[in-house]
Amino acid sequence: MIEKYKTVSKSSWKKITIKNSRFFSKMFYLSKREKIKKILEQTEQNYKKPTHIVYAYRIIENNNIIEFSTDSGEPTNSSGPPILKVINGKELLNICLVVVRYFGGTKLGVGGLIKAYTGSAQIAIKNSKFITKENCSKIYFNTNYEKLGNIIEKIKRANGKVKNIEYGKMIKISAEVPVAKLQNFPNFRKEKT
Repeated sequence: MIEKYKTVSKSSWKKITIKNSRFFSKMFYLSKREKIKKILEQTEQNYKKPTHIVYAYRIIENNNIIEFSTDSGEPTNSSGPPILKVINGKELLNICLVVVRYFGGTKLGVGGLIKAYTGSAQIAIKNSKFITKENCSKIYFNTNYEKLGNIIEKIKRANGKVKNIEYGKMIKISAEVPVAKLQNFPNFRKEKT
């Protein structure tokens, strides 16, 4: 069970140049894989007509670590996997690291590309700030008015957050609770971590 993890809190684009090829790298906080599309769209707005946009990510999904990397047209295993290896080495989670390349006219070869993408990932990490977060799950309760106060208090004592309350004949509560404290809530419905 992943209770806590290290992730990016602040990052900005950094540049390195190797044999006239320019590499720009940045880390993004990533809580869901669906957000990759938005990150890539934002990157394409910042960097017009790049030769390659390479990325890798590690996220927590249903209390499992999901990893992915893409070479995005570079030779197989020359760009995405080296970025992922750097992310793994720093034990970072819920992040996406993007590297944009503009070809400078000189081929770098597979070894040169591995070195360039590894260096770009390292520069992005070196120039980012990190925080440690608790891994939380969304949980849902159906309760009555009599028990409402007790449930809210129990969520707060567990360092959780009430996200929404819907009032009706029965009260529906949605909350986020650290996965380490889920055993304190035997009567809930759980959805995606």
